[in-house]
Amino acid sequence: MMPPRLVDVNGQSIALGRQLASGGEGAVFTLSNDSTLVAKVYHRPPTTQTVEKLNAMVRLANPQLLKLAAWPMGLLYHAGTRQLAGFVMPRLIDCQPIQHLYNPVQRLRSFPRAAWNFQVRAAVNLAAAFDEVHKAGCLVGDVNQSNVQVSTQALVRLIDCDSFQVRMNGKAYLCEVGVAHYIPPELQGKSLRGLIRTENHDRFGLAVLIYQLLFVGRHPYAGVYHGADDPSFEQLIAEFRFAQGPAAHTWGMAPPPHTPTFADIPPELGNLFRRAFERGSEAGSRPRPAEWLDSLKRLESSIVECAADPGHKYWCGAQSCTWCRLADHGGPEYYFGVAGDAGTFAVDEAKLQDVLRRLNACGPFDFPYDRQQFMPLRLPEPEPLPDGLEEHRSTKIVLSVAIGLCMLALPFGLLHKAICISGFLGTLVFGAWLAIHVLLSPWHREYRRRRTALNNARHCLEEVENEWRQTVSRYRRAHDESRHSIERLISQCRGLTTQYQVELQRLTANAEAMARIRHLRLYQIADADIPKIGAGRKQVLASNGIFTAADIDDYRIRGIKGFGDVLTSNLLGWKNKVLQEFQFDRKTAVSPGEQRSITVKFRNGQQQILAELNRQIGNLESLAPACRAALQKLIPELQRAVALYEQAEADLHLLYGK
Repeated sequence: MMPPRLVDVNGQSIALGRQLASGGEGAVFTLSNDSTLVAKVYHRPPTTQTVEKLNAMVRLANPQLLKLAAWPMGLLYHAGTRQLAGFVMPRLIDCQPIQHLYNPVQRLRSFPRAAWNFQVRAAVNLAAAFDEVHKAGCLVGDVNQSNVQVSTQALVRLIDCDSFQVRMNGKAYLCEVGVAHYIPPELQGKSLRGLIRTENHDRFGLAVLIYQLLFVGRHPYAGVYHGADDPSFEQLIAEFRFAQGPAAHTWGMAPPPHTPTFADIPPELGNLFRRAFERGSEAGSRPRPAEWLDSLKRLESSIVECAADPGHKYWCGAQSCTWCRLADHGGPEYYFGVAGDAGTFAVDEAKLQDVLRRLNACGPFDFPYDRQQFMPLRLPEPEPLPDGLEEHRSTKIVLSVAIGLCMLALPFGLLHKAICISGFLGTLVFGAWLAIHVLLSPWHREYRRRRTALNNARHCLEEVENEWRQTVSRYRRAHDESRHSIERLISQCRGLTTQYQVELQRLTANAEAMARIRHLRLYQIADADIPKIGAGRKQVLASNGIFTAADIDDYRIRGIKGFGDVLTSNLLGWKNKVLQEFQFDRKTAVSPGEQRSITVKFRNGQQQILAELNRQIGNLESLAPACRAALQKLIPELQRAVALYEQAEADLHLLYGK
């Protein structure tokens, strides 16, 4: 379309740039002199009703509306005829339809790093946008997945604003179109021509979009239907068959498989959804945008991160990670790869080298024992002997000599019997005399006393010396055991690298097959438009454990009563169409969550080993000081024991010297 020559309301020429988009009503162009604005130019002259509506919207424009919507802010006219040609509105940059965010398959392509908390933030901004539109006295009217756009910062922008329902000066400019899935139950199957919509109608569409953002794209009426017939989706909506909540079973519905439930969101949000979708909501009780805004903000502040996969964000009130639970029970991995780079693991060799340096610096040390170093500085003076001991010692010598002579006479008894008898009797007499002398002699009493003192001193000294040796022996034994334990831990830590690589290889072994299964699991049969497969037949499939494209198998389908060649062919055809969209990317084949889990496991393992190494090396470094301190305590006792021994030995030697 060639851009026409246009002017504004003041007759100033407006230069159009390149065409950005084109639809049934008109085309959108850039403005040559302002990159923040665009112009919508109609293909055909608008009706009088449209002209009045646009004039009203221009007058209603305010900074808040212009910030969150492609709101008409100035009218454009053909330069020649001065007929209305279109209008100027804010330009949206880096925005995509909201379905690209809430639909799991499209989200992985368009918002690959968007976790659940990002979707909650978008829901907050969506409620704020509806709130501003309603404050202006307008209604979105044709709420659907295409006229709500989301930016990479989760900002929400409303488009196709010229189709909104607008009131000005008591006159209503209607919105007479709608998408069935976002039309409330009370309007299902009815003509929208001439219908004046209410805020309660708008609130239904808002609630559906919020539900889809929080429940991985599922529609609130897309549950498991337990009825006997095969109703259309529009009929489920018209009959208020909301799939969640404690009363869902009373109208034959249950939450769809492999999706979050009310247990995964705060109770206050569950109550808002019930007010929006259950029977009775048509009377005007659907939550206002401001109510959603407050509850969603509270949810956003209570979101936590999964310990196993940082890409999993969930409400802290849930019993466990919602997304891990669903995946563990065969459901899709909704936030596959959201965490981004899983990181890697490497042994901290610098810390190990520091441990080795400390290990080599702490021994083993030698603690030799030398009795000489504990000797008194001066030799002890012997204890003086009592007077008169010398004569008793001489008597012992004389008696000993006499006994010796008598014993020498015994062999001569071979020559003369009298000599033998005399020698024998002399030996007995002098021996008895000597025994009595030794027993009663003061010298011998002194000898025994000094000898006993020496033995006692020797025993005490040997006990202390033995304690020294045992202390050193315990130190060496503990040092050897600790050193060997540290060396084993170092070896174990270095071995983590090999174990880590083995774990990663195990993950990548069947990467393509697992990626294909993940792809198929993202496509829910309940959401699919498959010929001749309505809600009733989808329920039959679900009752047989067939929920996603991954569950469809020729043999399993034919084994279900009522599923013949046509229905089986339709299901297999849909599965094949899904498979055609699969593209294997080896770089992203392995879940970053799984990789991160392994990396975290090995990093934690290394931290535990390093902590244990640090504890043990600290203990090892304390062994030598502890041994030295224990030996230091023995030194005074050793000095006393050596001094006593030297004194006792000197005292005994003095007795012999005399």
